[in-house]
Amino acid sequence: MENYNVNYKEIILSKAKEIAMNEGIIKINIRTVAKNSGIAIGTVYNYFPSKGDLLVAVIEDFWEGVFKDIDWRGLADNNFYDNLEKVYSVLHDYLHNFKENWLEQLALLKTQEKLIGRQKEDEYFQKMYSKIILLIDMDSNLQQYQWSQTISKENMAEFIFENMLIMLKKEKGDMKFFIELLKKIMSN
Repeated sequence: MENYNVNYKEIILSKAKEIAMNEGIIKINIRTVAKNSGIAIGTVYNYFPSKGDLLVAVIEDFWEGVFKDIDWRGLADNNFYDNLEKVYSVLHDYLHNFKENWLEQLALLKTQEKLIGRQKEDEYFQKMYSKIILLIDMDSNLQQYQWSQTISKENMAEFIFENMLIMLKKEKGDMKFFIELLKKIMSN
């Protein structure tokens, strides 16, 4: 008799995340996930029709976890630069849980899988840009900064996050140098 209380999708996703953490995201495949889950391959395909769909779910789960673990409300009383360091620290800690740097591993995926993964990541990058803009707006010391069309909050948020990603790929433990550069750039 079928056990209708079992959430196969969660089990499958959990095993896929386990593989990503222990072996690297490029090691995820339907057959291995099915075997590790004790679930038939066909059942895995019912929930995740392709490897790309499974990768997207793992990436989405990663970013949802990051956003959940950042205490956005707790950042309201800090300055922008301290807040950036806290966000970076959460990202660094999350990525440190993975055996391999999966930001680099995404580049090694097949073209279609890479495209699907990047599209989902881009959605979360846009959310992060918005959060960085919010952090800028919360800092009274930056409210007088003369933003322009070229150096807009949007461009600055993208610049900041893209550089944070570069530092994360290089496994930099902190971003003190980058923070000092930002202070020089964003001072009036």
